[in-house]
Amino acid sequence: MWFGDLVTMTWWDDLWLNESFAEWSSYLAMVEGTRFKNSWTGFNQERKNWAYRQDQLSSTHPIVTDMVDIDTVAGNFDGISYAKGASVLQQLVAHVGRDNFITGLQKYFAKHAFKNTTLKDLLDELSMASGKQLSDWVKTWLQTAGVNTMRAEMEIVGDTYKSITVIQEVPTMPKDSTQLRPHRMAVGLYDLVGEKITLRKSVQLDVSGSKTLVADLAGEKIADLLLLNDQDLTYTKIRFDERSISTLKNHLGKISDSLTRALCWSAAWDMLRDGELSATDFIDIALAGIASEQEITTLTIIAGQLATAVELYSNPKKRDSARLKVGNAFEQMIASAASGSDHQLQFVKSFTAFASSAEHNDLLKDFLAGKLSGLKVDPEMRWSLVIALTERGLMDEAQLAEELKLDQTLTGKLSYQTALAARPIQSAKQQVWDEITTGDLSTSQREAKVAGFVRPLHRPLLAAYVDPYFDLLLDTWGKKSYEVASKFVSGLYPIYLTTQEVLDKTNAWLDGAGKDGQAGLRRLVIEAKDSLERSLKVQQKD
Repeated sequence: MWFGDLVTMTWWDDLWLNESFAEWSSYLAMVEGTRFKNSWTGFNQERKNWAYRQDQLSSTHPIVTDMVDIDTVAGNFDGISYAKGASVLQQLVAHVGRDNFITGLQKYFAKHAFKNTTLKDLLDELSMASGKQLSDWVKTWLQTAGVNTMRAEMEIVGDTYKSITVIQEVPTMPKDSTQLRPHRMAVGLYDLVGEKITLRKSVQLDVSGSKTLVADLAGEKIADLLLLNDQDLTYTKIRFDERSISTLKNHLGKISDSLTRALCWSAAWDMLRDGELSATDFIDIALAGIASEQEITTLTIIAGQLATAVELYSNPKKRDSARLKVGNAFEQMIASAASGSDHQLQFVKSFTAFASSAEHNDLLKDFLAGKLSGLKVDPEMRWSLVIALTERGLMDEAQLAEELKLDQTLTGKLSYQTALAARPIQSAKQQVWDEITTGDLSTSQREAKVAGFVRPLHRPLLAAYVDPYFDLLLDTWGKKSYEVASKFVSGLYPIYLTTQEVLDKTNAWLDGAGKDGQAGLRRLVIEAKDSLERSLKVQQKD
């Protein structure tokens, strides 16, 4: 149940005291109390990446923040309060020591059970247990926003490191940030030995300020992979040197430790998002490792990132060829996967996003017809294939009606609505737009229709709805509930139309009609604009 059932924050400013602890403790429990021993890998890939993404938006905020109104409260149930908070707790454990941290928590819960608390109540118990004064740590980690970036500066003589220095950079968001935080972290050296990338040496140290010498690695032979934040102890973005990037492009899948692989995946993804790695290079890195990735959670996330790399971050002139390249790669993975395996299932699901040729379309039809040995075409898989065929113009309304007869469950009916919305014809798009904007829909029905309406392959059709979107923002926000309005604002923003024209129209609305709009509305539009600006910047690298 909800973590706040035992100790609850006094006011929403300390929302993280509930949500961050719930997040952190759930993963700790899975690792140490269940068979899911690699759960920190899933946390890194699924949750921490959410925090990094949220923390680089112009709307980022401290973990502990002033909740000035109900819109702010609703908006801050986000990647900062959940995933960043949990990540910072993990760093706090490393900072004060695990035994001290657990002792402090036990005293905190015993003292404040079934009561309300503030941040100070927690800090008092952790300080007493650890003997450390935490006010400075709290100020920089909990009361300021943004994520730092770490790079390795190396002095190399022959085949040996004369020195390795960790360079810490201030956050890029907020733009005026000067925060250089204290980090307890590890630096690992990995070598390609035969067909495996294995850990040679990992050292923990305290990093602070702009430069920190890693004294214990002086004299070591040059590694094939130098990994900052080895073991994922702290909350920071990391960067690779050129040798490490080359290693990952060819051998990422040969890293045996799942958390180490996840760190490499995450860092490569972040380098792409920051325009330090081209979409072409990221796709090469991803395809080098995804086929042999054993963690299904990681595999699923990487497939999603590949879709984003193709549809948002690729140079538009290369987009079709990039999609075909990834589709061909997944076709090969499907052919090589063990019959009936989880990997076969996930490869087919991923393939539906990249099918780009007549041969690929035929494969989708064969999969739907049950012609792939071992593939269980259950209702979920069936609808995935049906929607993929529909958005490519290969199934019509009559065929979709026949599919609905096979699945009269609530999920089936919602999937049918998504499929109808995914038809690549203007009349279908207009019908769905009208239903979303004026119809009396349930939350699940609205989400299903939005999912079908916004398809990257339908860019020419979606262009007709850019102006109507901006025209309806204020009216929708003023007349609909927060849940309905926020889904309209975020879900229907023309994110796949990565053009300067759409960016200009967004800025024109923010500076014109939406200038005095409510803070919650403006925040969502600004976040969407941030994502579009990032896409345009990253495309230039490709």
